[in-house]
Amino acid sequence: MNKNFYNDFNKLNIDYFEKVKNSLEDPLGLNISNDVNWIKLNKKWNFSEFPVVMVGTGQPILFLHGFDSSFLEFRRIYPFLKNKFQLIIPDLLGFGFTPRMASNQYNPSKIISNLIDIINTLKLKNQLMIVGASMGGSVAINLAKEIPDLIDKIILLSPAGLFGEAKNIPFPLNQIGASFLGLSLVRRSLCRQAFAFPEKSVGSMEEQIASIHLGCSGWRNSLASFAKSGGFAGTYKYMQNISIKTICGENDRILGKKEINKIKQIEQLNFIGLKNCGHLPHVDLPSLSSKIIDDYFCS
Repeated sequence: MNKNFYNDFNKLNIDYFEKVKNSLEDPLGLNISNDVNWIKLNKKWNFSEFPVVMVGTGQPILFLHGFDSSFLEFRRIYPFLKNKFQLIIPDLLGFGFTPRMASNQYNPSKIISNLIDIINTLKLKNQLMIVGASMGGSVAINLAKEIPDLIDKIILLSPAGLFGEAKNIPFPLNQIGASFLGLSLVRRSLCRQAFAFPEKSVGSMEEQIASIHLGCSGWRNSLASFAKSGGFAGTYKYMQNISIKTICGENDRILGKKEINKIKQIEQLNFIGLKNCGHLPHVDLPSLSSKIIDDYFCS
């Protein structure tokens, strides 16, 4: 395929993002969207442009979102931290508003490779801090394994994929599963499950944020490809000698008590449990989560 074809395909998601961002009901979602930069990567990525929120000065923090999510996940802690740190919030390869090609495979190794190229393109040097939420926690650990000299500290927010083994989902089950995740009733249920008190915390704003990226070209195929790869699992064994703090909500119905108990038992994970909090500490309790991040990274 020629370069023009890739450029046209990439432009579909850029145009889609620019079209829908002004429809965001949550003003915090619109605020963070206005700080998106489109970073052009090298030939390996067909010179495509990738969305990365960049704002602030000072010590850099790389934020990594969870499965089938986007940079919008960090909209609530963003205002608390942007005047203290340099925030870098990319969409992970194959997720959010990133460019997708039907011929590409989307798997953990490519996600890490893409992140390293973003870091290199932005010329981020040593003393990089990372905040990884849910699946983003496993991404953070894998990334630190590959570039340990660049990473200083990591905060894991309800990390998923630390234990167990990767389970490849073959065709056509991967495509069926991706289609299922695209159903509005399923999206609504998953969104509500992530919060400690969905009856009072989840409305149209939260449901829109959780699903707005589904309109991107190639969303289903990239999700199916990632499912076929098995995703991130068993990443605990890759932990390096890097300082880590782990924050989990005591009302986390996605990780569940058994997984959280495993996390508590690992001294290096430096566990903190938050009351009245679900799977998304940075969304359920943004002020408290931001204070923990600030205190830990500045200590």
